[in-house]
Amino acid sequence: MGGLKHTLNIGAESLYATRQGVDTAGHNIANANTEGYSRQRVNLEQRSPSESRSVLIGNGVFVKNITRAHDKFLEKQLNNSNQDLGLSKAKHEAMKPLEEIYSPELNASVSDEMDAFFTSLQDLSSFPEDVLVRSNVMDRADRVIGSFKRVDHSLKSFRSDINERIQGEAVEISTLLKDIATLNSAITTTERGDPREASDLLDQQDLLLRNLTEKIDINYYRGDRGMVVVRGPQETMLVERDHAADVQVVKNTENGSGMYDVIIDKGSAYKPVNISKLNQKGRLAGLLDVRDNVIPDLIHKNNELAFTLGHSLNAIHRRGYGVSDFKESTNRDFFVISDDVNLAAESMDLDSLIREDQSAISAAFTPSAPGDNINVNEMLRLKEVRMMSSGDATFGEYYSNTVGLFGLDLVRAEHIYDADQTLSKDLMTRHDALKGVSMDEEAINLMKWQANFTASSRVITTIDEMFETVLSLKR
Repeated sequence: MGGLKHTLNIGAESLYATRQGVDTAGHNIANANTEGYSRQRVNLEQRSPSESRSVLIGNGVFVKNITRAHDKFLEKQLNNSNQDLGLSKAKHEAMKPLEEIYSPELNASVSDEMDAFFTSLQDLSSFPEDVLVRSNVMDRADRVIGSFKRVDHSLKSFRSDINERIQGEAVEISTLLKDIATLNSAITTTERGDPREASDLLDQQDLLLRNLTEKIDINYYRGDRGMVVVRGPQETMLVERDHAADVQVVKNTENGSGMYDVIIDKGSAYKPVNISKLNQKGRLAGLLDVRDNVIPDLIHKNNELAFTLGHSLNAIHRRGYGVSDFKESTNRDFFVISDDVNLAAESMDLDSLIREDQSAISAAFTPSAPGDNINVNEMLRLKEVRMMSSGDATFGEYYSNTVGLFGLDLVRAEHIYDADQTLSKDLMTRHDALKGVSMDEEAINLMKWQANFTASSRVITTIDEMFETVLSLKR
């Protein structure tokens, strides 16, 4: 009887192992399209044999564990690639809309408006007393002012938008850190030091880590009891056991711009750590680079051009004389403009006297000389004077260089993004080939487990018939 029970147990264990195989194959099929899922497999192991009458008798099979298809080195490569991809993608996406500010198809450029303004001065040189010509000079000056203000306002508006996106990224990073820490506790509770693996929970955590690496510069490893430890810029602790740091934004009151600094709070340091300049990878780094370097440089160049044009034209205009009521008065500015280069574009305007009466435009170099055009010719010569870039460029050349360099930076950012995207796709293909579910393979596995189940059932049926035979001997 003991021998028959032993054989019955072998059949029962085989049925259990086979059912686990069917369950796992079904689980794989059900999650074939689940993002981050790794196909699982049942690992069977034979039981240690026992000795009976000097003969070693097998004790069947048992399910050792269920593991997932996983390559931690490939996962690490993919996540490192994601950090570079997040940086280049965010930088390209943030820079691309800036292109429309300088697009001649959407707006007349600053250079075009300055050329038109100097052309109106040329007309004034030919007809210094003509009222319509003077009105045209004022109109063209207004257009120049408007173009400087448009560029300044658009760049600052884009910068504010990026600033708000940085705040959104910080919120998402904090959420990811908290979810990773929560899964640390769940994984530890599920595994409890046993050789079993919490495959589904580990998949979820790997997916969170992949999303996190796309956003911020991190290093991570699995430490005590399989829990992941995440460190951020300057080795700041982000996740340890079930504790997660808080990533938040704080307005910088020192620079006066109201831009956000990204702060890690409740990390390993005793005080909040500002990572705005420490973070070098991920979407956060790309957005910060465009907000703090690319756009401020473009704003400064626009201000510098407005500042130099405005003050150099004013210096000449103050020496001249107008017509009618202004034929004997001098020392008037043409533009109103700040002495602070950083406020030049937003403060630029037309002098109020000129706006009220175009006769105040000082075209003459001597008083009471209506046909004199010496002063306006001096203003006109500014177009060809190399007073930008330390005397290396005219106004038009300086603007062209600014737009050209930005265009090169944009093309470079696009090429880097394309290269990072290609590398990431290649690694993702290898990753999916290892971890992805093959429907054909799982269908074969189901057939294999089904055949095994039928055979195991036959073992139990046979033992049952043998029991009946033994019991019938008593009748």
